[in-house]
Amino acid sequence: MNNIYSLLGLAYRAGKIVWGYQAVVAALRSQKVELVLLARDGSPGLKTRILRFCREYRRQGLLYGYKNELGAALGKPPCAVVGITDKNFAFIIRQRVREVDV
Repeated sequence: MNNIYSLLGLAYRAGKIVWGYQAVVAALRSQKVELVLLARDGSPGLKTRILRFCREYRRQGLLYGYKNELGAALGKPPCAVVGITDKNFAFIIRQRVREVDV
């Protein structure tokens, strides 16, 4: 599990992450996001809205981790939604999340 947070931190330092509701929605609208991670403890309304945007723009949204953990991985305050903009980071993170959820 920590491996995923390490990958998120690396992607953030590489400039391949957007975080927070408004930034992720803007990136989805401009087709810059490859994968969206939603904190399990995010509000139900937020999850519904983000997943609707993901479906609309044909991007995958996955529930993973908690707000404190996602924020800490980025060196930021608690964060409920993170968008990965790089295809390669998204592919690796998607695989790791699926391995953990199995």
